[in-house]
Amino acid sequence: MPGEVAAKPKAAERIQEAARTLFERQGIRATGVEEVCRVAGATKMSLYRAYPSKDALVATILAEDAAEHDAWVEESLAEAKDPADRLRALIEATAVEVAQPGVCGCPMLLAQAEFRDPEHPTYKVVSGFKQGCHERIRALAEEAGAADPVALADDLSLAIEGAIAARSYLGETRAADSLRRCGDRLISGALSKR
Repeated sequence: MPGEVAAKPKAAERIQEAARTLFERQGIRATGVEEVCRVAGATKMSLYRAYPSKDALVATILAEDAAEHDAWVEESLAEAKDPADRLRALIEATAVEVAQPGVCGCPMLLAQAEFRDPEHPTYKVVSGFKQGCHERIRALAEEAGAADPVALADDLSLAIEGAIAARSYLGETRAADSLRRCGDRLISGALSKR
């Protein structure tokens, strides 16, 4: 309707979006709650009402990232005809993402680099997410008839993580192309041994 003003996002939403951007740009530990509140246009009281601690805010953001990633994977695999095609579709979809310019990398890997204590909540979220990704690949490898589904999942996981990390020195296009080549060789080799 004319004259209506769009509703301002709630403080918790603004805080979470500001934190996500700042964490990605400058790191989680380097970003204080004061800066998050300033960028979000919110008070510290609003932050702590929505999130009992900075760790809880980080865990919430990473859990959302994980859910978005899982939905993206399912969507990416939806058109594949069989399990082997699903493995190839996963590699292709990841390569397309790796080729995107300006992406800082996997938020989970960035968080993992900052939090190495296995008892820290952030470490636990990242570890659980990465184990889930590996398990998904292992299950697809098993369905596709790989002779050693765990080994194929290990190899593909390393290729994916390596491509994400290699963007900084190979560039997006070369890292994506390398992932496609490695993925194809690994999948073809593992499935030819069945």
